[in-house]
Amino acid sequence: MSQNEVPFSFMTEPVVKEFGPYRAIGMNYKGKNENQEIPSLWSGPDGFISRMKEVKPYNGPFMSFGLCRCITGATDGSFEYIAAVPAADDAEIPEGMIEVQIPRCSYIVFPVRNLGELSQTWNATQGWFAAQSEWETYCGPTQGCDCANHPFFELYPAEFNGSNEMFLYSPVRKK
Repeated sequence: MSQNEVPFSFMTEPVVKEFGPYRAIGMNYKGKNENQEIPSLWSGPDGFISRMKEVKPYNGPFMSFGLCRCITGATDGSFEYIAAVPAADDAEIPEGMIEVQIPRCSYIVFPVRNLGELSQTWNATQGWFAAQSEWETYCGPTQGCDCANHPFFELYPAEFNGSNEMFLYSPVRKK
């Protein structure tokens, strides 16, 4: 199998969608998730799920985000992951949390059948982008990295329970 082949088929073809802006507040982790730190960030004893009520919500439907950004200068595969929710413009940042801006831009939206297929879907997006002639991400070998201003993210809708659909949002621009 070549590097550009996608050994996984998406539930439905990804679509381009305008999304944002959102001010998000949440808790972050930096590393390689070698010991399942990300699931613990969400649901550990002091995880974000138990603390998200501390964030003053924005005026809209409930959703949560799992934002991913590169760490400047990291060469070992480390990244930053932020479990977050949309916050009101005047929301204070609770102790131990950070603020992230999700800009308004175009995103390729990849459906994910359930939490068990999240990693497989993330990996399949790389092959999808490699085969694209129209779109490029804000982070890659030819265009550099602008993840700090255009993070990739998982979007968990209000009805998400772990075994139903969620979405991967990848910020894109025309080539």
